Amino acid sequence: SILASVEGFVPAQRSSRAAVAAAPHMVAETAVEKYPIKQVVTEEDVLNIAAFRNNLKNPEIMVKDAKRKRRETDNTASALQGLQIGFINVGIPLAAFIYWKSQDVMETLKFYAATGGTMGISLGINNYLGRAVYVMDEAEATNRILVDYAEGLKRKFDIGFYSVSEDSMFEPAGGVMACVDCQLRNSDKSPTGIQVVPDYPPHIYIKNMEVHDSMRRQGVGMALLDALETYAKEETDAERLTLEVEEENVGAVRLYEKAGFQFTDNPITKLTKRKFMAKRL
Repeated sequence: SILASVEGFVPAQRSSRAAVAAAPHMVAETAVEKYPIKQVVTEEDVLNIAAFRNNLKNPEIMVKDAKRKRRETDNTASALQGLQIGFINVGIPLAAFIYWKSQDVMETLKFYAATGGTMGISLGINNYLGRAVYVMDEAEATNRILVDYAEGLKRKFDIGFYSVSEDSMFEPAGGVMACVDCQLRNSDKSPTGIQVVPDYPPHIYIKNMEVHDSMRRQGVGMALLDALETYAKEETDAERLTLEVEEENVGAVRLYEKAGFQFTDNPITKLTKRKFMAKRL
């Protein structure tokens, strides 16, 4: 770990500056003891991270929520809303446009009946039958959150680490309460299709890192970065860790600076407000 390397070079009577530098990593080691850091390996790991990012809603909860919302929907009111959407919200503006172009009343009325009328009746019947709320099955819900929140991990383009808690609020996500995913770029070991950054050494680019609001300021973020750095040094040929961050995100910037990242020129593009940070390994 980083802490071990620091202690290896600093005598027992360390300077206050060295102690301050080591402090974040000492907190991180304490966090690891309480909230273990694990590497994403299995499909279940990927799904749990997706559920964490989906506001702690796994596929089972998503289906239950949709069914509950369908039960609570007033089908008559929903049917009237469907009629309004077709006849008024869509039909009238389109009919006005057709009349403006053609100046033909009959053509406009036919178009209005074929579009707004047909849509309104279809939506009205559909909603009255209780279909206003679409209910997915678990397989479809699983695919949706994987694509939305963890596609890179699912396709094995990304490397991921996560931290777990025994708090029951995180049970829907298998205990996941923090995670980081990244890509090994410019390396012979990089998966086919990964972005290549011209004239830049092999590096691990951090795409996303999230720690649940209730778990912040406990060293979890630093512990994730420590685990990633250890992996980068031991398992890859990466020479740097890199990331992009909003400069206004003061909390994130402070964390990255404590971990040893520095602002530097963006080797990818200048057309972004996000600031580029890197750490040499």
